[in-house]
Amino acid sequence: MSYLKFDKTVMINLEESLTREVLRTNRLGAYHCTTVVDCNTRKYHGLLVMPVPAIDDDNHVLLSSFDETVIQHGAEFNLGLHKYAGDNFSPKGHKYIREYSSETVPRTLYRVGGVIFSKEKVFSMYENRIMIKYTLEDAHSATTLRFRPFLAFRSVKNLTQANGNVNQSYEEVTNGIKTCMYPGYPELYMQFNKKVKFVYEPYWYNGIEYPKEQERGYPYQEDLSLLDSMASLPPFKITAFPDLKQRPKASAVTLGRAS
Repeated sequence: MSYLKFDKTVMINLEESLTREVLRTNRLGAYHCTTVVDCNTRKYHGLLVMPVPAIDDDNHVLLSSFDETVIQHGAEFNLGLHKYAGDNFSPKGHKYIREYSSETVPRTLYRVGGVIFSKEKVFSMYENRIMIKYTLEDAHSATTLRFRPFLAFRSVKNLTQANGNVNQSYEEVTNGIKTCMYPGYPELYMQFNKKVKFVYEPYWYNGIEYPKEQERGYPYQEDLSLLDSMASLPPFKITAFPDLKQRPKASAVTLGRAS
C-alpha cells in the first residue's frame, strides 16, 4: 500500500498537482526536487541539483528536466510540462498521467492512446546520480521513447538566459553522451542501459517561468539549453497482448556521473 498516492483527477488539475512537491536528497548534499507532475515551479527545482565546490558554496541546477515523448505510428505525444507567459502551460503532458504513487520510489503511470507505461525515479544515496526506469506495461504496436534534456548549469540563486558563452558540444560515451556547459562545472553524463540514437540539434527554450518565484516578487523567467534529442533504444516491441505471462519491457537511463 503506497503511503502517497494521487489519481488522475488530482494530477490533471494543476491547481492541485502544482502545489505538491517531491524532494529526494543524498549524503553528498545533492537533491532532486520538482512537483508531482514534473513541472518546475521554483528556480531551485531540478532533476539533478548538486554542490559544485570548484565554483562556490551554492547548490547548482545541472539538469532542469528530462522530457519524454511517446512515438507510435509516427504520431508524437510529448509528456513534458513547462510554464510560459500568460499562464500558458506546454506541452501539457500531465493530461496523460493516470496515477502517481510513492512507496519506496516515486512512480508515475501514463496512458497515451493504447500505450501504458510507468516511470520510476531513484536518487542515489552515495553518488550524484539519478536513475530513471521506464516500463512499457501495454501497447498495441512498436513504441519509441524520445528524450529531451533541458540543461541549466547555474546556481540555485540565479536564473540563466540565452547567451553566446555556452558550450553546447558533447562527447559520445557508452550508450549515451556527456556534456558540460561552462568551465568549472563537472561533466553531466546521460547514459541508457541500451544503445541509443542521438540527434544533435542544440537550441534554447526561452521564457520558461517559475510561478512560485513570481509570487514572492523574485525574477522568475529563464532560458534553458536543449540538446535535441535522444531517441531511446530500438522501439519497444510488444506482441500478443494481453498476455499476463509476458513480462513488461523496461529501459533505464542514468543521469549524473559515468556508469
